[in-house]
Amino acid sequence: MARFEFGGAVDNQLVYAFTSSQDADRFLNRLKRGAVANARAKRQAGGLCIAVQYPIPADATFDNTCQQLDDLAASLGGHEQAP
Repeated sequence: MARFEFGGAVDNQLVYAFTSSQDADRFLNRLKRGAVANARAKRQAGGLCIAVQYPIPADATFDNTCQQLDDLAASLGGHEQAP
């Protein structure tokens, strides 16, 4: 997980790997349709990995976005990998 700070807000970036480009596309499409709030996603080279970035508010005490992303990826046969 990488953390980026812009103007007081912290952004997390995660990369999810899939065994097929079809599963990666499904994950990407679900994120683009809003399956996980505030998550932005893009395909990485090769088409089997999807990079996801989402903001963590500075005043957040608990954020379950990462768990939501992990669950969605797992439901499609994906897993988190180092960015």
